[in-house]
Amino acid sequence: MKKYLLLTVFTCYLYSAFSQSADLSHIDMFTYGGLPKRHIGLSEVKVLTNWSYITGYDEQRKNPLWVAYRLGNMKGVFEYKNWERPDRFIPDRRTTTQIDHEAYISSGYQRGHMAPNATMLSQYGQMGQMETYLMTNICPQTPKLNQNLWSALEKLERETISQDDTKNKEVHDVFVITGPVFSAKPDTLKSGVAVPHSFYRILAYRRGYLSTIKAVAFLLPQQPQSSNLMDYLCTVDEIEALTGLDFFPELTEAKQKNLENKKRNIALEDL
Repeated sequence: MKKYLLLTVFTCYLYSAFSQSADLSHIDMFTYGGLPKRHIGLSEVKVLTNWSYITGYDEQRKNPLWVAYRLGNMKGVFEYKNWERPDRFIPDRRTTTQIDHEAYISSGYQRGHMAPNATMLSQYGQMGQMETYLMTNICPQTPKLNQNLWSALEKLERETISQDDTKNKEVHDVFVITGPVFSAKPDTLKSGVAVPHSFYRILAYRRGYLSTIKAVAFLLPQQPQSSNLMDYLCTVDEIEALTGLDFFPELTEAKQKNLENKKRNIALEDL
């Protein structure tokens, strides 16, 4: 009963708060160097702003193309509690497709969170957690990826980022951009949801508030062969070439080059 009441209240919140045009006034709070942009000739994304993250949604593929959020800056503001997860995923009334919970049933794919449930709960409270159950935050993922490497990357990201001064926990801010990578003609579920062949995650981080931003990028296939996350390190340039997205578009060319063409072969614990 409690879960149902919470879901009902949140759905009403969506209708009232999200029925208007996207409010982009707090982009800088979630991003570094601006929101991703699509190259000329590709369809535009619908930008959806939430309490805890921003989504670039593709109505044609019925997937988010990117999800952007920020960690470290909000940790400790909300008391962490192990809130019960909702029983169902929530259609996003701001979209025309309005993909629902049933879209993935009997497909062989799991509903993969782009903005992670536990991470948003620890950083932004229960409202942040509830938002991760919007279907505009979800992509089809194989159980092999979702339950293993993807989960491990979420945990690494969540448990490494902190504002305290203990050893290996001095990173103050991490700006995350994550999303799917599609083939030219992707397979689709019966519901019309396109199935990605892999997923990317870019973490732009800095130690302290005045230090230089660096970036670590991962590219994870639907059927990973290695269980070592460091085997999936790549460059931001590689992800741009695969997705048709331009990351950090508001930075100077020199700053973009510094962030995007280097593969940092390090574990986040060693940042």
